[in-house]
Amino acid sequence: MGSAEEQTKECTRCGQEKPLSGFHKDKRYRLGVYSQCKVCVSERMKQYRQKNKDIIAEQNKQYRQENRDKILEYGKQYRQENRDKILEYGKQYRQNLPSMIYEIHNTITKQIYVGQTSTGRQRWNDHKYRLRNGIHPTPQLQKDWDKWGKDAFRFNIVEELPCDLNTEQLLEKEAALMLEHISNGAKLYNEDIPE
Repeated sequence: MGSAEEQTKECTRCGQEKPLSGFHKDKRYRLGVYSQCKVCVSERMKQYRQKNKDIIAEQNKQYRQENRDKILEYGKQYRQENRDKILEYGKQYRQNLPSMIYEIHNTITKQIYVGQTSTGRQRWNDHKYRLRNGIHPTPQLQKDWDKWGKDAFRFNIVEELPCDLNTEQLLEKEAALMLEHISNGAKLYNEDIPE
């Protein structure tokens, strides 16, 4: 008899003959692997998750509620034990994000928020987080978000720029766009124009 890598087995689902490495290990079976190949198991699990997504979401929600303290403690402990690794990952991630000039449009009032960022689309996620939690630093934008909801707003990238552009250059481009909007009669959420 040859080594485990040379042995093959037929998948009971797709009927294909595959090496044992193409099956999950399972000591209950004669060859020590599950009866269905990894590809078939993955496809079956994907279909199950799609078919039962509401049930799974409810189970996950219930688990998180029942184990909130345990989950928070695990996260805290993980962050403490892996602080340097997390910081390095964040640094590498941010280095590759493009700088950009962006707008947030209120599709109902046509009012515009103009911004600049060196963190790419992550900045839009930050805006959404603050708006959802009622802590956005621009009061009128927060008020309109609370009134009309997220579907009334669109995030638009005006200009994507190199990631190494400095803050002064970003502020200049942001101010130029704000002045352009004002000269065209647009109403801005921004309270101040950067100098």
